[in-house]
Amino acid sequence: MSLIKSAKWNALSQFFKIFIQLVNMVYLATIIPPSEYGIMAMAAVVINLGVLLRDLGTAAAIIQRKSITDKLISSIFWLNIFIGVLLFFIVFSISPIISHLYNQEKLIPILMLLSVNFPVSSSSSAHLALLERDSKFKIISIIEIVSSLVSVILAVILANIGFGVFSLVFQALLMSIVSSVLFWKYSRWRPIKWHKSMYQELKSIFGFSMNLSLFNIINYFSRNADSFIIGKYMSASILGSYNLAYRIMLFPLASLTFVFGRSLYPIMSRHQDDKNYIASVYLNCIFYVLLFSAPLMSGIALLSKPLILTVFGQQWILTSSILIWLAPTAILQSVISTTGAVFNANGRTDILLYLGIYGSLVQVTGFLIGVHGDIQYFAKCYFLANIINFFPPVTMALNLLGLKIRDLFFKIYPIVISNVIMVFSLYYLIKLDLLGFDNIKSLIFYPVIGSLIYSVVLIIFSSNMREKFLLLLRGVK
Repeated sequence: MSLIKSAKWNALSQFFKIFIQLVNMVYLATIIPPSEYGIMAMAAVVINLGVLLRDLGTAAAIIQRKSITDKLISSIFWLNIFIGVLLFFIVFSISPIISHLYNQEKLIPILMLLSVNFPVSSSSSAHLALLERDSKFKIISIIEIVSSLVSVILAVILANIGFGVFSLVFQALLMSIVSSVLFWKYSRWRPIKWHKSMYQELKSIFGFSMNLSLFNIINYFSRNADSFIIGKYMSASILGSYNLAYRIMLFPLASLTFVFGRSLYPIMSRHQDDKNYIASVYLNCIFYVLLFSAPLMSGIALLSKPLILTVFGQQWILTSSILIWLAPTAILQSVISTTGAVFNANGRTDILLYLGIYGSLVQVTGFLIGVHGDIQYFAKCYFLANIINFFPPVTMALNLLGLKIRDLFFKIYPIVISNVIMVFSLYYLIKLDLLGFDNIKSLIFYPVIGSLIYSVVLIIFSSNMREKFLLLLRGVK
């Protein structure tokens, strides 16, 4: 399956997940009180850390290997089962301690129930990896959509009959159970019995997996350092405004990079010996990621004030000034996030780990400097840290593929030109306010005007997009 076809199926699955998230945020939030959502968020801190440790990067190793034996897959399967059961017992056992730290007794049964997810999801991680390895994203997408739909129906029913936060807990459990059962059914791979010789199989992927796991852990803590520092040295209300801006930044970004990143990795792994092919695929991937992320996040930055006032209200006005800096940060991160697939596909998780350490140091340093000013200054320092962190991973990823920065520039310069012209055009239209739009009209008309400017300039400068546009016109005729 090609990158575009894989991305289409991944996009379908991801957009459905977004719909489920909207149901959770909009409908279930009217039934379940904020305090109970807060308890679920506390549990998520522990559970999300466990998810990082669940397979120790072994699923990625299955996808990356050029050739793979049934013995190696079975070795990984049994290791995952062991880790899943171990995490279950650890989280189950420490739930009273976590509850005491948060002073929330309700956390005990919630963490105990959610810990069941670890052995359940671990039992199917090898099956999912095999499907991804073969780019069977149509099957994966259907399974993810079915499990999401079934689980959200259960959550809505339970919430309406008074289960509160436990409706979210059982939603997570059912999603994991249904998806695991379906991955087992459609993968059709079955493990062989554990044997002592399987230790040697695991040793062969140890370096790859450990480096990847350490990178994920470092990345997890560096991504949560900003919230900790703001909460510690500023205030809860400022942290709330920052977190809302961060979620707005991350929501479209995570969906977009997930779609292309998930599609890219198995394709690059299968063709890792054909440098010319994967170099072309990678440049196309960055092109399409920026094609959407650049105008989207630029538009959010320009229209941050009417967006926040219209959707969230005057009490969140501080978020709009933070979003002005976090939105362009998202454009940089959308490119940086694609480099992981290159390092993983080439088996260079050691480079990924070193770059993760470097990026974390740069980012946390930016946070520590930024906290000495106001929250806008903090957001500016975050943006600057991402500029500093941009070139090392991108340059090294390109070098692995035999490419240079100039190759990337010649690929994406039509997007850069189109986006710059769109930004300046919208900036002066908004500043001059010649059209006299209110907040709601601004959110309707300026995106339309910006999209037209961006599309026209892109078609002029990009031969690729010009060809697609002409083909579209012929199809309409």
